Amino acid sequence: MTRDELQVSAAKRLYRDKRLICQWSTGTGKTGVALQFLKYIPGKALILVPEKDNIKNWYNEFEKFHISTEGVEIACYASIHRFQNTNWHLLVCDEAPHADTQLKEAYFSTIKANYVLALGAYLRDEEKDTLKRLYGDFTVWTIGMRSAINAGFIPTPSVRIIHIELDNRDRKYTSRYGRSTALEAYSYIDKQVKDAVDAFNAHPSEWAKTTMKRLGSERKRVLGKLKEDAVARVCDALRQKNKRFLCFCSTIESAKKLGGELAYTSQTPKSQKILERFNNHEIDQLYVVGKLIEGQNLNDIECGILGSVGGSNRITIQSIGRILRSNNPIIYVPVIDNTKDESFLYTVTNNVPKEYIKHYKL
Repeated sequence: MTRDELQVSAAKRLYRDKRLICQWSTGTGKTGVALQFLKYIPGKALILVPEKDNIKNWYNEFEKFHISTEGVEIACYASIHRFQNTNWHLLVCDEAPHADTQLKEAYFSTIKANYVLALGAYLRDEEKDTLKRLYGDFTVWTIGMRSAINAGFIPTPSVRIIHIELDNRDRKYTSRYGRSTALEAYSYIDKQVKDAVDAFNAHPSEWAKTTMKRLGSERKRVLGKLKEDAVARVCDALRQKNKRFLCFCSTIESAKKLGGELAYTSQTPKSQKILERFNNHEIDQLYVVGKLIEGQNLNDIECGILGSVGGSNRITIQSIGRILRSNNPIIYVPVIDNTKDESFLYTVTNNVPKEYIKHYKL
């Protein structure tokens, strides 16, 4: 089955079942399902997307396939309040996990549609339950990465896990405890997290839960910072080989430090211009923090670095998905051994077939 045939088949299933979740791997053409549906069964459509930059991508797809946008509204989830008490022929939730918040659910409950299409590479059961609560039973069509590779929709990736050991000699890190080695810097925050978890388990409360989550996020930021040198070395090697690559960073500060003016974050002015420069081959590197993971079309990426690996399957799948647009994608994943990073790594190994993964020591 070709990609076009797959999209047409899904559009027909949407017409038959009226409620469809396409939980498809990157590269399978999820957007094309909505386009094929509107091509043959036109009508008023509301398409909700995560970011403003995604709106232009959708309009470009409509233009590319010569499909009319008459009666079509494309807007960000942040603007959903504008569509209270409206009725639509087709409602599309692009990157559907963004629909799953209490506030958005309240607005969705007032929006009616004959057909509802939810798109995303990975939806948690809770997110599917929210859609079901709002619009009734959905048919769920899943295409995982292995299936997409076997069908020829995406190329075979090479995932290179780079194992790092924390140094315990050079006191080059500054924390509230003063100068410390990399191992000490991690050990300090890791102990705080474990103490917070113990405190929550002993006496559960909202305060204890908030403290536990805050310290967990701080530990993740520390891990990202401790990997900056390794990430920088990979980036330098790719630059010397004239490779076009994405580097996913742990924080905005890290993206600015590693990429300078090539950082693309929520603080980047005129962000669309940065993407245009990359797609026009004026620049060959982008350093991002989450902002690029969803719904962006990027030209001719050859490699990618996951400088931050977290516990979310969705984030990892979307990050890898940006890189899989290459003909021969290579994905570098620095991981700090004997830390929480090892358990975060499951979001990679759980979603990429093991035959495509190799391990290296830095």
